[in-house]
Amino acid sequence: MRFATDSEIANWDELVAANPDGGHILQTRAWGDFKAQWGWRPRHVIASGDTVDLAILFLTRKITGLGELWYAPKGPGIIRPQSMVDALCQRRLFGPAFCVKVEPEIAQGTDLGTWEAQGLVKAPQDVQINRATIIVDLRPDEDALLASFKSKTRYNIRLAQRKGVVVRHMPVNDKTIDVMFALMVATQQRAGFTLRQRDYFAGYWQRQHACGQGDFFFALHDEEVLAGIFVTHFGTRAWYKDGGSTKLHQELMAPHLLQWEVMRHLRARGVTDYDLVAVPRPQEMSETHPMYGLYRFKSGFCDTVTDFVGTWDLPLRQTRYSAWNRLGERAAQRWTLRARHNIFY
Repeated sequence: MRFATDSEIANWDELVAANPDGGHILQTRAWGDFKAQWGWRPRHVIASGDTVDLAILFLTRKITGLGELWYAPKGPGIIRPQSMVDALCQRRLFGPAFCVKVEPEIAQGTDLGTWEAQGLVKAPQDVQINRATIIVDLRPDEDALLASFKSKTRYNIRLAQRKGVVVRHMPVNDKTIDVMFALMVATQQRAGFTLRQRDYFAGYWQRQHACGQGDFFFALHDEEVLAGIFVTHFGTRAWYKDGGSTKLHQELMAPHLLQWEVMRHLRARGVTDYDLVAVPRPQEMSETHPMYGLYRFKSGFCDTVTDFVGTWDLPLRQTRYSAWNRLGERAAQRWTLRARHNIFY
C-alpha cells in the first residue's frame, strides 16, 4: 500500500474504473476534491487487489485528542473479501489514524471471517444510507425493460405521458440549482429528514456535472416543474443521487415518468446498472419504516432488494477507537449539525 503518484492522481478516475467493482462515484477524484472543501483531506492510495492494483480514495480528518479518522466511501472497490485483507495489510501508511472505515459493496451474507481475523469489526452505524438498495438492470431493450416494471408503475408512466408531462435534461447553473434545491426542501418538509445546506449540494452538483459525471432532469407540466433528479454516472454504473418534488399535481405521476426517461438516457450512454439508492433492509421492511414510501415507489421498477455488508471499522488504537464510539462520533455529529448546519460524513 502506497500513496498514488502525481501522474496517477491526474488519471485517477481511469484507475478507479479499472477496480474489480467497476468503480464507484464516491471514489472519484471529483468527490475527493469536493469533500476537501468540507473538512476532509483526500488521500489517493494504491493497494494490492484481486488481479490488479486497487485505487482507493480515503477521506481523512483530524479528530482532536484522538488522531486521524480514515474513511473510504463505498470503497475499496473489491469483489472478493480476501482482497480487503490484502489491501489493508500494510498499515504503516495510516500513520496517526485511530480508525479506518471501509464499506465496499459486498453482499450481505458473505463469509467475512477473514476480515474479523484481521481485526475488522462491524461499525456501530453505517455511514452511507444505501446499505440496502434497488438496482435496475438496464441491459434489456426498452420494451423489455418497461415490461419488467410492475403494472401500476407502467400505468403511471403512460398516464403522465397522456396528461402532458414532459422530461427535460437540464444544465446545472444557478437557476436550476435553486429549482432543484427548492424541490428537495419541499420534499424534506413533507418527510422530515435532515437536509444539508444549499451550498453543499450546489458544490458537488456543479463539480460532477463539469466532470461529465452528473446531470439534472426535470419533469414539467405546462412549463411548471413538478419533480427533479440529480443523477450521477461513472462507467457503466449510475446512481439516483438526489430527488425532490412538489405537492402540486401529484395525480399526474410525474416522478414515474421522470425515472423512466432518466433510465432511457442512461441506457443510451452505455449504463447497465442504475442504483436507485436507499430502501429499508429486508429484515426491517415494514410500513412503519421511514423509508418504506421510497421502497414502494422504487420497487415498482424492480422489486429485488440488494443488501450490502455496510460500514466496517479497522481499529488501530483501541482505547481511542472506543472513546470515538462511546462519545466522540456523536459529539462530532452534533457539533457539525449545530455549528455548520451540515452532516459530519
